[in-house]
Amino acid sequence: MFKLKQNFLHILAAFTIAVGIAACESTKDEPQNAPENKAAFENAIKKISEGFPKASPWIRVAQSPYILTGTLHVDTNEINKIKMTNGDYIEIDFAVDTVLKGDIPSKEIIINKYIHGEKRKNVHRNDSNLFLFNSKKSVITLALGYSGGYYLGFIFPEANEVKIKDEIAKQNEIIVKSAHEKICPTVQHSSKVKKLIENMLVESKATGAYTELEKLGFQAVPAIICQMDDQRELAVKHITLKNKSPQAWEAMRHYSPELVVDVLEAILNQVTGNSFGSIHNGGTEEERANTVNGWRIYLWHLFND
Repeated sequence: MFKLKQNFLHILAAFTIAVGIAACESTKDEPQNAPENKAAFENAIKKISEGFPKASPWIRVAQSPYILTGTLHVDTNEINKIKMTNGDYIEIDFAVDTVLKGDIPSKEIIINKYIHGEKRKNVHRNDSNLFLFNSKKSVITLALGYSGGYYLGFIFPEANEVKIKDEIAKQNEIIVKSAHEKICPTVQHSSKVKKLIENMLVESKATGAYTELEKLGFQAVPAIICQMDDQRELAVKHITLKNKSPQAWEAMRHYSPELVVDVLEAILNQVTGNSFGSIHNGGTEEERANTVNGWRIYLWHLFND
């Protein structure tokens, strides 16, 4: 009887060791644990920490749902009037020549632009390009406002059109070829992010999941992007984030996301300071798709620049 028990213990020990070795080998064989992938991941995290130059052409293209060529017709007298106040919006007529990105069927559109008044101190003046490009051919980027309407982003000289078209084509290729699918198996913290996303679907766990995901910081950004195209409904449809902007009017930001993708966009913006679409209060199917695509392009540059 003693011999049988001893033999059983030997077999059990051998089995345990074998399972442990297999588990270690399995973990070692996972793509994210390959030395070259670990190095690429750490390099990506460094880029998130340091940030890409804000003027990088690819960022401006990725952030813009609409890019057009045409001519701005600006009422400069109206701008000068607004500058004498605290600030206000001006409406600008734009004659469309070509739509390079997005879908704008009209040849004549009205664009909104906020003009800072000179009474506000320590605010960067933002109207010089309107005078410079008034009545001239140019390339512009637009965004949609929360309640509709087009809002002016960047203005580029007409000479930049070819470079911008090339960048749009490159980004379309990144999206069409699903380049993120080659990157995602190699990133760290995927299982942690997945678990927290699942907790977002449970009312008693959702708020804690939002907080924990933000706390993971830069390290979780690639895994969040890889899993952000998630159209499931959130159990708790509000999130509060600390306002990090030095020009913030209030200490906290309050949002009302509807789907998982909405809250992940809010957290990515909070952690990285970047934005590729404002869906943190919900959005249309098109707005969500554009936002996810923008972040996938960001992911591609993290691992390829």
